[in-house]
Parts: sequence; C-alpha cells; structure tokens
Amino acid sequence: MKQLARALRPILLLQAFLFPVFAQKPGLKVYADRQSNVHVESATGKRITIAHELGQVGIDEVKVLEDKEMAGWLILYKDPDGQAPIAGKLVVWRGGRIIRRFRADQTFWSWTFADNGEHVAFHVGPNHGETSSRCELHDVLSGRLLASWDGDLDDSGKPAWAQGLDH
Repeated sequence: MKQLARALRPILLLQAFLFPVFAQKPGLKVYADRQSNVHVESATGKRITIAHELGQVGIDEVKVLEDKEMAGWLILYKDPDGQAPIAGKLVVWRGGRIIRRFRADQTFWSWTFADNGEHVAFHVGPNHGETSSRCELHDVLSGRLLASWDGDLDDSGKPAWAQGLDH
C-alpha cells in the first residue's frame, strides 16, 4: 500500500497543480476603466469598448452567463445628495452589443438573470426609507414587464423569479 501511495504521489501532485489550469475556461470579462468606459472581453479575446454615458461614474453588479456569452451590469451615477453613487440603469449585453437598457425611477438595489437569460428580475426603490421592496420581472428582448411584486424580500412566500434578489 505504501508503494502504491509513493508511486501515485507525483501523479497526484501534478494533477493538483495542473487541473485548476486546465479546468478553468476563459470567460467573458466585463470591467470599467477610470473614465467609466465599459470593456467587454470575450473568451476568444475579442474586446469591445462601450463609451460611458453622460454622468456615469462606474458600474456595479456585473453578472455573466458564460454559456450564452451574455452579461449585464448596473450603471452608477453620481448621487445628487452627494452620497454614494446610485444605480440608475441596468444594461444587458450579448453577441457584441447592448441588447437592452432598463431604467429605474429611483435606484436598482439588486438584479439577476432569470430563465437562462430570457428574462431579468430586479429590485428597485428609493435611496432611503424603503418600506416595501418593489421587484419586477422583464423580458430581455422586448423589455416588456412580465410580473411585479411588492413585499419583503426576506419573506419565504416571494415569487420564485425574485429568489436571487436582495436589499
């Protein structure tokens, strides 16, 4: 048994070091530069730069669906009250271009892809003093509102599509 363990040790060590390298797939990367321009880099190395919007100070909550080469992020704008930046827009990107922008009357608190990227769900509300969470489910291609829910995100009875949302 000791001989077998000794014989397998080099293979196991090699596997421990090499497996993570081979197991990792290069994926879609999304980031913003100092000027708030958004850069999307595909797994093949293709890079696309999306110029920042007027008043944009950054991005947040980047989410990627690797199998669909699809991504989304929140655009941050300067808060007129001088507080932390507010998330005023959700952008969905696929196939080398922005396919949909969703605007919030107040601010986006969280968002998620639903139904394998067919839909997006998000939680919107005021910057301060929210008493109930406003959650919406939208179709990505048309932008159409499919469902909405107002309630407590900690409630176990919230809709299934709102499960990935938080405060």
